[in-house]
Amino acid sequence: MGFSWPTSGFTPLVFFGLIPLLLIEDFIIRDNLGKKNLRILFYSCIAFLTWNIITTWWIINSSVLGVIFANILNTSLYTVIFILYSLLKRKLGVNAGVIFLITIWISFEKFHLNWQFSHPWLNLGNVFSERIGWIQWYEYTGVFGGSLWVLISNCSLFLLIRKYDSYLSPARFYLNAFVRIFTIILIPMIISSLMTVNGKYIVEDEFKVMLTQPNIDPWDAKFDKTNTNLDFFKVLKDLSENELTNQYDFLVAPETFFSEGIGENVDYFQYSKLFDSINSFLKRFPNTNFIFGISLYKTYQNEEKSPTRSANKIRDNLWIDYYNSAINLSSSEQFEFNHKTKLVAGTEFMPYKWILEPIFGNLMLDLGGTIVSKASQPISELNVFEHSTKDLKTIPIICYETIYGEFVSNYTNKGADFITIISNDAWWGNTAGHKQLHSYARLRAIENRRYIVRSANSGISSIINHKGEIISTLPYGEYGILTGTAKKVSGKTFYNIYGDFIARISTFISISMLFIFFVKLNK
Repeated sequence: MGFSWPTSGFTPLVFFGLIPLLLIEDFIIRDNLGKKNLRILFYSCIAFLTWNIITTWWIINSSVLGVIFANILNTSLYTVIFILYSLLKRKLGVNAGVIFLITIWISFEKFHLNWQFSHPWLNLGNVFSERIGWIQWYEYTGVFGGSLWVLISNCSLFLLIRKYDSYLSPARFYLNAFVRIFTIILIPMIISSLMTVNGKYIVEDEFKVMLTQPNIDPWDAKFDKTNTNLDFFKVLKDLSENELTNQYDFLVAPETFFSEGIGENVDYFQYSKLFDSINSFLKRFPNTNFIFGISLYKTYQNEEKSPTRSANKIRDNLWIDYYNSAINLSSSEQFEFNHKTKLVAGTEFMPYKWILEPIFGNLMLDLGGTIVSKASQPISELNVFEHSTKDLKTIPIICYETIYGEFVSNYTNKGADFITIISNDAWWGNTAGHKQLHSYARLRAIENRRYIVRSANSGISSIINHKGEIISTLPYGEYGILTGTAKKVSGKTFYNIYGDFIARISTFISISMLFIFFVKLNK
């Protein structure tokens, strides 16, 4: 499985990657040796740990503890799923077991998107992010359609192989294998290649964007206490001033581009020196809106108890909420902001703080981040960023939020004509990490049929069209700007309307099968 993962893997391997483990489990169940559950536990742990290490080893660049914790947690969860499958298979039969494995796996992927230890990096549908020609039907299914595709392929071929001895001749076996491969694997690819997009959605006028890539080292200069937001503003001017004209509709800077100290006070941002400097700069470009990442904070005084679940106690009666935010500012001095909603567990907040903080202290916040917990913003309160002079609307997606398909889709439904992504992926260095996160953005483009403009601190900055095709990029590690055009797209996809319906159906089926299993177990 690991060797199929984007961006350097061989994708077709994913259709066969689970078969060895399925065959090992089946062999153990049918042999005459003891300790079957323990042996299955051992082999599944090895398999899932190997998968996790191969695909997400790069987390070590930001935190050794983080990569250990993430790999152990993910391995444990996938192992539990596989053990449940094995137990149910023995009680209800092979066919029922396979159906259960498919549905419980997808149910887990959905769960992994929503609990506080959320890390859905390895959801199976993500594996096709570099094979967009295969998955244009994601506009109907989202990534769970891809997960279903992978699981059905593996399970179907497993069922075929385990009955090899029952075939009268090898030729008949290979014929059946070819039929299954063609039907299950190749037909979805053919359907994808035949799909038309432009006729279904209104692709309107172009607009011009300038994306900045300052390439500031996050481990050194980025959060150096000697650097001020005005220093970062000078970097912005140096990057854009010679190229920026009033013809550009949007100027975009990456996540936490302005990150002096604890940030700017959200209640007084319009009175800050940074606001004045940016506004004076934008006066020269009245048709240009500036979208940028910034660290913000909000104070609460004279509060004996925490006023919010995320507030950090500074001293008696003083609490602070810290935000990873995006701001849309124009020369008219009007601005709107959003705070990041999908925070990274262990880096930006402590999962289940009320339980784990008394046990671990700040250890759970030291997985490559800070020792303060950030606050999030409910999706119901998020703003759609509007251009000050044109009928153009966008949503700001901040870094890790890129992975969450239904979240982005629900946000797009608020009226976005295109999607803006701001990110800082330099924590992981020049590894597969930043490449994979950039690649996952292509899935969001297909699901929502929207152009994406992406500004990343060290790259990859890019413009992606509504088919998931990369129009232009600025490579990782370069200092500079990326200019180009994007298009406004109207219309909703099936996925926009129904979201993760495959996951919801799978959850219903898997819970029902678990109920039947426990009923039979107690007879």
